[in-house]
Amino acid sequence: MAPHRGVYFLANDGFLDYATAFLNSFRRYNPTLPLCLIPFADDIGTLCSLRSSYAFSVLDDDEVLRACDTVGTALRGAQRGHFRKLAMWEGPFDEFAYFDSDTVVLHSADFVFDLLADHGFLTAHGNDPDTRRFVWNDSIEATGRLTEEQISFAGATGFLASRKECLSLADVIGRLPEIGELAPHMCPGLNDQPALNYLMVTSGYRYASLHGLAQAGATGLPVEWWGGDPVDGVEDGRVTRPDDHPPFFVHWSGPLKQATAPLVNRALWEAYRDDATPDASQASRAAAAETAVEVAVAVPTNTDAPITCSFEDGTAQGWSCRIGGARVTVSDTVAHSGAHSLLCSSRAEPWEGPRLPLPAPPTPGSTYTFRLWARLAPGEAPAALKLTVERHASGSVRYDTVVPDTPVTAGSWVELGGAYTLTHEATRLVLYAETLDGTAPFHIDDFTMTVRGPATASADHASPYGLTSVTDGELIRTVLLNAAALRDGEPLRVLEWGAGRSTLALPQLLAEAGVDCHWTSLEHHRGYLDTELLPHLTARPGATVRYMDDEPVTDIEAATDGVRIDVRCWDRGPLHPHFGISHHADRAADLDDYVSHPAKLSGAPGEYDVFLVDGRKRRRCLLTARQLLGDRTAVLLHDAGRPYYHCALDTYPAGRFIGDELWIGAEDQRLLTELLRRRRRCHESLFHGARP
Repeated sequence: MAPHRGVYFLANDGFLDYATAFLNSFRRYNPTLPLCLIPFADDIGTLCSLRSSYAFSVLDDDEVLRACDTVGTALRGAQRGHFRKLAMWEGPFDEFAYFDSDTVVLHSADFVFDLLADHGFLTAHGNDPDTRRFVWNDSIEATGRLTEEQISFAGATGFLASRKECLSLADVIGRLPEIGELAPHMCPGLNDQPALNYLMVTSGYRYASLHGLAQAGATGLPVEWWGGDPVDGVEDGRVTRPDDHPPFFVHWSGPLKQATAPLVNRALWEAYRDDATPDASQASRAAAAETAVEVAVAVPTNTDAPITCSFEDGTAQGWSCRIGGARVTVSDTVAHSGAHSLLCSSRAEPWEGPRLPLPAPPTPGSTYTFRLWARLAPGEAPAALKLTVERHASGSVRYDTVVPDTPVTAGSWVELGGAYTLTHEATRLVLYAETLDGTAPFHIDDFTMTVRGPATASADHASPYGLTSVTDGELIRTVLLNAAALRDGEPLRVLEWGAGRSTLALPQLLAEAGVDCHWTSLEHHRGYLDTELLPHLTARPGATVRYMDDEPVTDIEAATDGVRIDVRCWDRGPLHPHFGISHHADRAADLDDYVSHPAKLSGAPGEYDVFLVDGRKRRRCLLTARQLLGDRTAVLLHDAGRPYYHCALDTYPAGRFIGDELWIGAEDQRLLTELLRRRRRCHESLFHGARP
């Protein structure tokens, strides 16, 4: 199996005319080469309507794109879409080329991948004294930071070809201080080009330009033609009188373009803007569409057969590493079968591990079954590995455990397997492996995945309790019903940090069991609340939604079933957890009111019977709950296996890990035993007046 190869382009709806000309020309000469759009900005709706016509996918990893925006802000003082081309090193292709969309392509791009066998980076132009000023000021020489050869390269980055292993966003962000020091010596009018040049020439990989290779004797090598030089002999979109080096593409850059059309070679540009991809047969376009979809998700979308990754072809087969400093490489040190496995190394955090995008688009009700073999690198101490699905939706990211922490050693292979049913709307799913703690390198091998659509997936397989597993959901149910029994007919008082499906499902469970309850849920992301929960809450009697940032309170009719739901929301945005280098600012967000609100509501220990901790700032929330702990108060923590929560757990007099991903704490172990006791009789019979 060959490396995943493809082409990226950068555009948005504001550049639609240029993008259309690019797409028509590209597909004429590259009818089946996978193509992927990197959004220059978020307005890509009209452009995306062309996906099926031109067979391209979209790199829609919000975490990656925001990390690119972080780089632009750091170097240019404001977000610049040009820096999003850095996403190509985090995308689905192992080997790739990139085009600015103000180009028309006039040749197959296949030859570029042959050149990448000997180079880590290829640009179109370079080593041209006349264009060095578009990268460096003359003052760069006095810094002594670069050699004359490195300075003279001055590659134009409107076209760039590379390999995934040559650069990463983690590298870029880690080197921002040293790049920033050279900012006074960089061309002020360019965005990404000077920084990319610095990264290329200091990477340790070979770099070259197509023009440089042509001048060095590469006969007949296609090269970039600048849009400012008139192109003679154009017929039906083809150049009929090329020179010794035929045009690979024509590029209108800088002042040569206006908002809607180039100033020079307009006829050539219009031929492709208005074209319908001449000479490209329907069969070729259909084949391109099929290929583009496959590469966009890094795995085939055919659900009739298992998707497998054995790494025997020497490539990562679509696997990459999560944002961070870790690396994935094919290794022949150990293998479960055959001669190769995938090694994840250079890990700085437990969550840095190999990841695989799942088939798109995700469909609620679909069931994914995963199986792989794992083993620590030789000489490493035993550790625990788990499999997690990263679920993107409504501007937020949630993390669903598929396989809980499983002991793994360096001496033998261990099988990790499990099933995951998507029970929510989602825009993107990514499977990844991580460790409970530590950063030991580890191998994976012989991965298989099967996907069954909602037509064959039963709702019985999904947890009815929210994002928890069925096992953990049953445990939460047991604790709530036992806590209600201890209330002797008084309403159960529950406070939840982190609204979600549990805010709807668990109060409903209590209502059906005849339990009166006051359920308070605290949420920091108004966008998520308004999109995902508010329509359901509005339809439920007895629900109240309060916007805490001095906004009007939304009150809904009084409860009829003895259960009140009171949701209180702050508008702090999605605030991803610290799962990636792009989210450091999220950790500093002001959530003091969100964390301390229960103390302001009650102020006295024992005012709540159960705390559920399943939102942001869980350590601080655990400490707030500890202050409000009464003799009959229980605290439940979800995703309790994450070691950075454990310092807060140590403050509790009694606690234990239960189920798949839960921890429960209280004032003494006897209460825990009582709350976790499975009663032989139906819980509903404990409550007089249970409702049918």
